[in-house]
Amino acid sequence: MKRPETVAGSENRRRREYGFSLIELLIAAAVLVIVLGGAVQYITVATQRSKVEQTKVDLSQEGREFVDEFERDIHQAGYPSCFMFNNAAACAAANPNTAAMGLVSVSNTQIAFEGDVDGSGVVSTVSYQVVDSAGNSPPTGTCPCTIQRSQVPKGTPANFSLELQNVVNSGAPTAAQIAGGQLYGNGLPISGNVLFGGGTITNTAYYAAVVSFKDFPVFSAYDQNGASLPLVPTLNYPADATTLANVKTIRLTINLLGSGASGYDPKTGVRPVVTLVGNGRVNNDKT
Repeated sequence: MKRPETVAGSENRRRREYGFSLIELLIAAAVLVIVLGGAVQYITVATQRSKVEQTKVDLSQEGREFVDEFERDIHQAGYPSCFMFNNAAACAAANPNTAAMGLVSVSNTQIAFEGDVDGSGVVSTVSYQVVDSAGNSPPTGTCPCTIQRSQVPKGTPANFSLELQNVVNSGAPTAAQIAGGQLYGNGLPISGNVLFGGGTITNTAYYAAVVSFKDFPVFSAYDQNGASLPLVPTLNYPADATTLANVKTIRLTINLLGSGASGYDPKTGVRPVVTLVGNGRVNNDKT
């Protein structure tokens, strides 16, 4: 026999049938929105920071490939050379385009040398130059700059077909600075402002905290004792043959700064920075 339902039991049953009230639904919806908003924000920040790391990886890979190319080139500079023989002048006269002269010219922002850099049996003239943001070489305006590479048969005008962008060091230390033990100085300003602090700080002022960041030269030369050689003004062969003969090592230093349009940290506004260095021993005997 079915027991009669009490008043309280009838009320509870009706409440269960009615479900959630409007206020309860609104509270649940508000909580859900807050949780989802936090999750979406976290995912967005994580995605942006992942992009920063990818930008840094890309800068490193591009820069490393360029440095490796330079090291391969510089190791072949001066080969095959007429200076390997007793009568270098006669050899050079008889083989003007098949004998390499080694370093042809070098400064802190450009270098040109001759050598069979690809093993083809043909002597090439290989040139590297730093170009400012306006396309000037030697650079006179602002960075980020570009380093360009040319490889053409000896006696052919340069044709720059390979380049590395986002370079911000362009120093050209004076002979007095080098004599005083300072291997950097006089780099070009870095265009634009930082992406934090309301954008009131220039990139040059901010990155000046690391004094060698923009002031370190792209190309540096060292003698057989490891002493730095001044490259201002530019050394050219044959006018500076004696000084060029003292150059035994060339160093390539590249400071790369990530683009301000993408790849920066969304929380701090700081752009990724990569520094790469390559060294090459030069077969550069001109005596």
